[in-house]
Amino acid sequence: MYYRNLCSAFLVIGTFSLACVTTAVAEEIASVAARPTTAKPLLIGNWADPSIVKDGDDYYMTHSSFDYQPGLLVWHSKDLQTWRPISRAVVNHQGSIWAPEMIKHDGLFYIYYPASGGNFVVTAKHPKGPWSAPKSLSVKHIDPGHVVDKEGKRYVHLSGGRAAELSSDGLRTVTEPKKVYKGWPIPADWPIECPCLESPKLNKRGDWYYLTSAQGGTAGPATSHMVVSARSRGPLGPWENSPHNPIIRTWDRDETWWSKGHGTLVEGPRGNWFCVLHGWRNGFASLGRATLIEPIEWTEDGWFKVADRWPEGWDKAVKIEMPLADEFDSDKLGIQWQFHRHYDPKRFKLAEGSLTLKAAGTHAGDSMPLCVMPLDRAYEIETEVEVDGGTTAGLVLFFSPEVYVGMAISSDGVVRRIQKTIKRYGWTAEPKIDRKKVELRIVNDKQDIRFYYKDSAGDWQIIQPSLEISSTHHNALGGWHAVRPGLFTTGKGQARFSHFRYRPLDGTSLSAVNAQAAKPEQADGEKD
Repeated sequence: MYYRNLCSAFLVIGTFSLACVTTAVAEEIASVAARPTTAKPLLIGNWADPSIVKDGDDYYMTHSSFDYQPGLLVWHSKDLQTWRPISRAVVNHQGSIWAPEMIKHDGLFYIYYPASGGNFVVTAKHPKGPWSAPKSLSVKHIDPGHVVDKEGKRYVHLSGGRAAELSSDGLRTVTEPKKVYKGWPIPADWPIECPCLESPKLNKRGDWYYLTSAQGGTAGPATSHMVVSARSRGPLGPWENSPHNPIIRTWDRDETWWSKGHGTLVEGPRGNWFCVLHGWRNGFASLGRATLIEPIEWTEDGWFKVADRWPEGWDKAVKIEMPLADEFDSDKLGIQWQFHRHYDPKRFKLAEGSLTLKAAGTHAGDSMPLCVMPLDRAYEIETEVEVDGGTTAGLVLFFSPEVYVGMAISSDGVVRRIQKTIKRYGWTAEPKIDRKKVELRIVNDKQDIRFYYKDSAGDWQIIQPSLEISSTHHNALGGWHAVRPGLFTTGKGQARFSHFRYRPLDGTSLSAVNAQAAKPEQADGEKD
């Protein structure tokens, strides 16, 4: 049968890639109607590229950890609504860690992840660890996705619709990757960042293998990213695209969550199914991509789509059992902490109720600051810090080595504002307090930033000017970074921090966000 070819061009990294579809396919995508759906946040902050695995009544989840060490934080839940961190799977892997895949096979847990231009895997008998040293899969591309066929052969799917066979132990590839899936034909007039076929996640249900992928680009326009589905009788295809594609997408920039995509299917408690994905909070891109969840239902003909109703119990707030504050009264660094780029246990000491942090670098950007991931849109942080001679130390809102803002005490007894790239006004107050110990506070009030220090009378004093940092995000600055609060020490000596306090501001906590979300019997487009 003759089909007239319809071709559309997409701009991809400076070159044009020609995508041609038949009239039959064109009619299919032309009939796609907008169907906004409600996402609820599981984790606010830069918890991008979630991967989740069900093991009996337990659920384990991990995310991209990018340039922070230790990396690959593993979370545990019994109900998908209460989450607690239990381990970090990687320490000081060279390169930025993206888009992991966590699975269980033959009694062993695996985390596959891309970094440094290749793909790697770590294993553990239990997600609490200990985790093995990384092993290279000897294959390029990104976003690995694991699947096993009926004969027990193992495969890894990769970005661009590629797949390669794995060794029986799952620790290396034994074939070169080949193209097995072309993706879903995105309508030519949809605003997207790029075609970007990635995030292959596979499930087997009955006699069908389901391939859940991301397309459209994870940044760029609000409507760019999307979750698409295809199914096949085998793990390598041929693949039939779902009539419900895109399964999930941001259809309008007025929706609460932008660029929803990178989805993984999981069967939840009581047989309810969900898609765990990520997205940018509308107006709060400085936080990075949050982990989201949407309910899924299976159709009579064996496809899945977003459910019309939320299951019972999802009107309750999600609970995150990871305090970000720290009184430094333990002999171990809390699991909430990560150093930028390198974890060096010889650089810090916990004793007598304080954290001693040796100086590194010449400014806050190259000091490899110690950071936490914020869980709120608005919060304040405080510390009391004492510095040695030749040292500057304090609080920082850290985006990257080239983009940050904060405040510090120097050994000359001056409280200074420190910042880079973010606009500096013609004047900045820098009070001289004639001491090397001070309490500092930074308030991030929905991206409006205020700075305070405590004077000798014990009163908080504001340091002007205040700032606004809503443009501090990937679309403007690149790098997949997000604003993180933390501590830094730079210069020649060391600094002692007596505590780190983190307090959500009223109405912006994860509990408040979920309390304002749609009721369980509704799944309409979420707007606020």
